[in-house]
Amino acid sequence: MTDKREEPVPAITTVAEYIGQSAIRVAATQLGPRYSSSEAKRILAEWVEFFASGPSAIQDLELVSRTPRRLFEALAAQRQLRRLSVKWGDYEDLSALSELTDLSYLRLGGASNVRHLRPLSELPAVAELELESLRHAHDPGPIGAMSGITSLAIAGAVWSLRIAHVDSIAFLRQMPQLRRLWLEAVIVDDLDYSPVLELPSLQNVWVMKARGMRPAFEDLVASTPWDARD
Repeated sequence: MTDKREEPVPAITTVAEYIGQSAIRVAATQLGPRYSSSEAKRILAEWVEFFASGPSAIQDLELVSRTPRRLFEALAAQRQLRRLSVKWGDYEDLSALSELTDLSYLRLGGASNVRHLRPLSELPAVAELELESLRHAHDPGPIGAMSGITSLAIAGAVWSLRIAHVDSIAFLRQMPQLRRLWLEAVIVDDLDYSPVLELPSLQNVWVMKARGMRPAFEDLVASTPWDARD
């Protein structure tokens, strides 16, 4: 569940540090003792205003600290974005993403407050999708409408070992183009994992073993291009 860049981009904190780069990492919150409470509020407000003001030169954006709801919602105006990674936040509604139709990579980490995934179905260009710490969004069905996805990773809260639950993975039958599938710390509640066997382009797969799963875990491993992890 990691975005692999060859050369990580240094994080910036204030809008004043942005000088027109196409790829930036932003730490707009959790600023520690270096900034007073009033300075921290001002920095966050400036980023909200900056993003909400309309398209910028940014193509690749990574939010590396807590992303409050208003900061997340301001991203709706950044319609030129091609890559977006959010570390974690208290955002519940993904509607702001519906405008970002040029996205090819999307990572939502710490998405524990998200209630539904319907806005994702409006993102046809996304090729890589990573969703982490889903707690309330149990219906992944809208992902099936994302016809461009070749790499999909859905995870629970991996570091705290909190398991996420999804109702079904039947949506995978709509995704013959899928090449990589990871379901880490995720249980499929209907226990039907057979849609994994119906992915003709699959090159890499890993799911968590679940009691009563169909087909049996060992049969699934034997019948798919399994990612043998240490």
